[in-house]
Amino acid sequence: MNNFTIRKDLFPSSKQIDIPIQLTWDYLGLDEIDEYENKVITEVIGKGRDFEVSRFSHLPEPETSKTEINYEFYFYSGGSLDNMANWKINYIGEGFTPQNIYYYENNFSKSFFKLDLYDSPDSKTQKNYITIIIPTQQGLTMETYMQRTKVSIKKPKFILDFIGDKEGFFIYWLKSVDFLNIDTFYMSAKFYNAKSGQFTKMMTGNGGDPRDFTNGPQFNIPGSGQSKYSFDSMQYFYYTVKLNYDTHTYQIFNTKNQRLGTNIPIKWYEYVNPTP
Repeated sequence: MNNFTIRKDLFPSSKQIDIPIQLTWDYLGLDEIDEYENKVITEVIGKGRDFEVSRFSHLPEPETSKTEINYEFYFYSGGSLDNMANWKINYIGEGFTPQNIYYYENNFSKSFFKLDLYDSPDSKTQKNYITIIIPTQQGLTMETYMQRTKVSIKKPKFILDFIGDKEGFFIYWLKSVDFLNIDTFYMSAKFYNAKSGQFTKMMTGNGGDPRDFTNGPQFNIPGSGQSKYSFDSMQYFYYTVKLNYDTHTYQIFNTKNQRLGTNIPIKWYEYVNPTP
């Protein structure tokens, strides 16, 4: 604080007094600093991009307006690879007992299906962008006997929708195409068996028609030079997933460009490795 002394005899007739007060503006020029700071940050890390995620749901089936999506997983139960009946839609073939499943023991409840969405079906160049988990606690049930008691246990057949079993129904992906402009993905499937600690690779099913096995399982793969263990992996390990950014919906197709999921379930069959 500054002290000033004003003498009346020095200003006998003036009614105006000029007081020299120094003003210092500490914040002068800060706008220029902020502008420079933003410029430097932009040069170092680039412009900000929109990474907001949207929820994509299954596109309703036109004829029935149903939104549900159906998955069926068939496990190899042993025996000849030439017999379709050896792939069964239950967890018994994976080494689980009815007790494991009925009581949701850890080795069963911690198991899950893993759907990976890639930008290409070529395993040499593909990148995994989305992973969907379907837990074993979901799914329809089947009847079996536990000792002498008839019980209902879970089976690997899922009807996912907005209500009920819905984990795995939605696809969460970027809302804007400014960063990654991708609307087509290629879906593969694996089953994690917490009892054995291993992943089981799945191959695509027959498109839903029980009379048509031109697309798996591996016991009846057509084509010259193809066999149960040697075939085009891009054709037999992936379904095609197409996103619609305008409606925030998705559809799933087989290699014949036939839509799957509602009227025709999406079938997966355990891939059996060659015996050493």
